[in-house]
Amino acid sequence: MGNSPTPYQNAIRLLFILIHGSEQLSESHSSGAKGIFRGETRLHAMDFWVRYPDYLAYELIGIFKETGEVSLLNSAEAIFEDQEPDLRRIPMMRYRFGAYDKIDNTLSVLVSKGLVRQEGKKRVDGIQEYYYLLMPSAYSKANEISKEFPVLSWYEKRAKLVAKVGGSRGGAALKNRQYEHITYASTSGGSIIQPITEEVRQQLQSLKNRI
Repeated sequence: MGNSPTPYQNAIRLLFILIHGSEQLSESHSSGAKGIFRGETRLHAMDFWVRYPDYLAYELIGIFKETGEVSLLNSAEAIFEDQEPDLRRIPMMRYRFGAYDKIDNTLSVLVSKGLVRQEGKKRVDGIQEYYYLLMPSAYSKANEISKEFPVLSWYEKRAKLVAKVGGSRGGAALKNRQYEHITYASTSGGSIIQPITEEVRQQLQSLKNRI
């Protein structure tokens, strides 16, 4: 497992996830925002796939089996070639609704810089739902980061790949998908979700041998 990320790295990771997981808004939107990311649960689910490369590879292999899209299998293979399950994994614990980590402080960095606005509304059942407005400065800052710090462009590329896997599905649907793996589902509440590196590595090798 790699070293714990710095607050700056955490903020960059979430910034790229929010940008690439967002819907585009019209220029006339009253908030002045350029995009909207819907749901804290969805944010945690997408963050999980960034933080657990082996689970992301598992999803890529599954989609490859359904679609035959070779680029996805290549992406899964690259994850292991770059030793990401060991070097890039950032543990998350399982909470009531799945993988969870406290992201309030990280989000506050993005909010304080004027990059993101966090909004919320209560549903009829009393549950608070959050969404995140991406201001134009968020996109310019992301471009600046990628250009000035090429090593950090990994976060952008990974956020794009996770957004492709997640598609337009909401947070509940993404969490349900992650719960389909027994290791994730059998993790007791408050415990760290364990990796599935060797299982996915063997599955990938088996596929390569048949191609």
